Amino acid sequence: MDRVKKMEIFYTVLLAIAFIGYLIAIYVLDIETEVIRDRFTDADQLFNGDIPITEYPPLSLIFFVIPRIFFSDSFGYNIGYVIMIFVITIIGLHLMRRTAESLNMNPVWAMTIYSVLIALLLEYVADRYDIIPAVMTLASFYFFINKKMPVAFIILALAMMTKLYPAILLPIYLIIYMVERDWKGFATGTVWFLIGAAVVALPCLLIEPDLIMGFMGYHSVRPLEIDSFAATLIYPFSLFGLTDVWIQASTDAGSYGSDNLRGPLCDAVAPWLTPIMMVLIVLFILWYGNVRYRLEKVDERAFVLSAAIFISLMIFILVGKVLSSQYIIWVVPFLALSLLLMKDHKLKWRIFWLSVATVVLTQINFAYTYLVTGGGESISSLSIIMILVRNLMLLAITLLLLKEIRNVRNHGSSDEDRCSDLPFKC
Repeated sequence: MDRVKKMEIFYTVLLAIAFIGYLIAIYVLDIETEVIRDRFTDADQLFNGDIPITEYPPLSLIFFVIPRIFFSDSFGYNIGYVIMIFVITIIGLHLMRRTAESLNMNPVWAMTIYSVLIALLLEYVADRYDIIPAVMTLASFYFFINKKMPVAFIILALAMMTKLYPAILLPIYLIIYMVERDWKGFATGTVWFLIGAAVVALPCLLIEPDLIMGFMGYHSVRPLEIDSFAATLIYPFSLFGLTDVWIQASTDAGSYGSDNLRGPLCDAVAPWLTPIMMVLIVLFILWYGNVRYRLEKVDERAFVLSAAIFISLMIFILVGKVLSSQYIIWVVPFLALSLLLMKDHKLKWRIFWLSVATVVLTQINFAYTYLVTGGGESISSLSIIMILVRNLMLLAITLLLLKEIRNVRNHGSSDEDRCSDLPFKC
């Protein structure tokens, strides 16, 4: 057995121990998890013949139902859900290895970065849903760079029908075809994506249209979530009496299940964030297309592609109305790949440790907010300031990667092209 396979088994065992420890902790401490409160309720509703309309796209219901097939009680369901999430996490670990090998990068380092960040985000991974679309998106990327186009675009469409954000990768993929003037590839990729989306959307529209329209309407009218970058930027002004704010608890009517920051300025800003976010993403992807046009070496193209995906997702996360901490899971695979492909080793380590600090601060704030203050209207100024610092750290990571893309565009690299045999030239 080679070293890479041994390390994959090693990280699988370590993550298994972490997931088992999580289950023991919630059992001993008698914690009502989000899985029990929300996912079990949704799955039970389906088993009783009703279709729940959730905040997620319709394919998510399949993943909610799987644990319910084997467990009918709430804690048993939680165990089944965590087992499912563990399996998907390990699929992600294997995909990190395979993707790194495809890029002629060190697969052990790819698995190490992925495992460290996932372990530090364990509570969000095990008790939320976001690792599922994250791994599906990584699978799409893996097949994309290996020129398995139908599979790449169909998986991306299914990921979008599981959680909306993977749709951001579609224009990034397609602009590569535009730069290469490969109009056949552009049309083929678009068609396969539409087929993948239609396979899920059309039956749902026939069975229950709200499965499609419900989650879209749900997000369009949400207020400013308290952890969002905009909310944490506005809040300090209230400490000096420059604006009025109040906290809307997740249990209040109209909260959409999250703790929100409300007030005249917050409510005025919230409707503008989604259109601003969409414009910024479009402008960035167009800029990425210009950068990609100038690059000749495949390893530079691969770095810029993975970093562009990371930055596009971060624009979605930082500029949007909602920044739930589990969203960080979305970018973990592409952060790891960007670090592997980065030529500046000093900057690579700076970003890695900044990422670790960001995740650790997120977990410290979670423990303080929900185990000490109790959350909701009791959320303290210290908690919001901690999240502001966390958000600024996420912004710093994004800007550092953006700067490195610009450096690659302007100066290139004299190093050997390590990805010259990649099937798809990114």
